[in-house]
Amino acid sequence: MMKMKSRNRLSLSSAIKNNFLFLFLAVFVSFSARAQDGVVILTDTWEPYINSPGAEQGTAAKLIDILLYYVGVESSWKYFPYEFSFYEVKNGRGLLSYPYFKTQQREGLVLFSEPIFSVTSKVYYNRAFTSAEVALSAYSSKRRIGRVAGYSYGQSIDEEVVSAVVFATEIQALTALFNHDIDVLPMTEGVMNHYLSNNFPLRKQLILAIDDIADTSSLHAIAAKNIQGKAIIKKINHAFKILSAEGIDSIQTTAAAIPDPVDIARLITSEGYPLIIGQSAADGDSIDYYTLPQGSKALVIDWSSKITEPSSTDRIYKNMMDLSKVVLLNGPHVGRELFVRNMHIELLE
Repeated sequence: MMKMKSRNRLSLSSAIKNNFLFLFLAVFVSFSARAQDGVVILTDTWEPYINSPGAEQGTAAKLIDILLYYVGVESSWKYFPYEFSFYEVKNGRGLLSYPYFKTQQREGLVLFSEPIFSVTSKVYYNRAFTSAEVALSAYSSKRRIGRVAGYSYGQSIDEEVVSAVVFATEIQALTALFNHDIDVLPMTEGVMNHYLSNNFPLRKQLILAIDDIADTSSLHAIAAKNIQGKAIIKKINHAFKILSAEGIDSIQTTAAAIPDPVDIARLITSEGYPLIIGQSAADGDSIDYYTLPQGSKALVIDWSSKITEPSSTDRIYKNMMDLSKVVLLNGPHVGRELFVRNMHIELLE
């Protein structure tokens, strides 16, 4: 009888151990599957929202990574033109791509997440060649408009640029605007500010937006129309809802920095100096001198020390004659960097 009870206790103990081991293995397998769950995000460079491979992560890229991490999905990135990425997702060969504007045409082809962030797109012109009136006329008549391949600018602007000249990149499109190959160019405000500040810093004041033309639209992740696509969109939506409700700052905004204000001036003649002369260097033997029309507009990029530093005397002649560096915003020498006398510089509001 004692042996029977001992065997029963041993059997019960073994069963408990086996059940515990089974439960442990089940939890471990479940955790491992969660930890190894991953998705490849198809995207392309769209600075400052999606930065180039190897660069510091853009604001929108960081946002989607946070959402996927929260639901236990490890994300990696693959860069292709947006047209191709959309094509891959539409045909089910790619699972997830980001970010996209939501349009009626696209909505029938892929699954869209809830809005993740929003941007404002505007229509820009180069005031070195084009007035606001001419720019508005070009946009309204759908002529000499540029756009970047594969991009949407929001539904209202997209409808106006269907027949626009297509460029492969933002740099190519902006170069065309600077070269007067096109009159107007739609672009997302944050993207325009980024490229002007980083690629064309001395000419960014040449580019203006047409008043009262803007489209503020949301951007989304897109997924293939299949079971896996529905699952990943559901996870993204769930993460965004929870983290937004918690007030996580990184979820609230992807706003791009606006460039700091700059000093815009009009060049004027001075008593005794009926012409404005600009020179290619402040000093040296090889200096080119340019005659500048009165009223030329310029961006002051380097004030002379006679302006920025205090003086020990109130004699103003040297202060007037000292040189500040400007970049011309209009006239026959537009875009050229020159040194001009302080007495010729009149700041504009």
